[in-house]
Amino acid sequence: MPSNQHGFTLIEVLIALALMALLSIISWQALDVVQRSSERLNASTHDTLALARVLGQLEQDISQHATAGILPQSAQTHPPVTDPSSPDVPDSSLLPPGIHWSSPVLTILRSAHDGKWQQVIWGQLGQTLQRAVGPASHTLPLPPAQASQEVLQQIKSFSVRAWIPGQGWTAPDTTISQLAATGLEITIVREHRQQTETYRKVVLLP
Repeated sequence: MPSNQHGFTLIEVLIALALMALLSIISWQALDVVQRSSERLNASTHDTLALARVLGQLEQDISQHATAGILPQSAQTHPPVTDPSSPDVPDSSLLPPGIHWSSPVLTILRSAHDGKWQQVIWGQLGQTLQRAVGPASHTLPLPPAQASQEVLQQIKSFSVRAWIPGQGWTAPDTTISQLAATGLEITIVREHRQQTETYRKVVLLP
């Protein structure tokens, strides 16, 4: 008696298995691409947030700098960070009394609130950008900044320019009689993913 039941032939089964294997490979490759893209996106987001934090902290430090009404005349000249006690260091006349630039180091005497003040130092060390903060104090001279903390890597240069009304951007250690800077431009150049990237932050001086 002939049978009406039909089954798959061996060739059909092999073809089905081959198609399933091919679909699995394609799906795995797609998932791998998605994962790699997600990792790159997360790394880029982390890097962008780090830059935003650094530039934001720079702006905050500068905006809270001490003024001539706070600092006595003897505290308005700031020597290079390498020798905080060195005398006879000329002040950068373009900059406010609480800010001093000595490439590649930016020194700021800033408010620590509650009537206290502190020294903050930004500077390039090798290929890193460092920030050091001193203890807050009511009295001068302020305690020197303590051990610095690495805040950004892959740094090629860290520089500052001053905005002089009617003159434009100039080096902050330039002496121009009776003129004072109304803004600072912070420039950070990085070597990131084999590309040179330049970031600028303009801060108005109060």
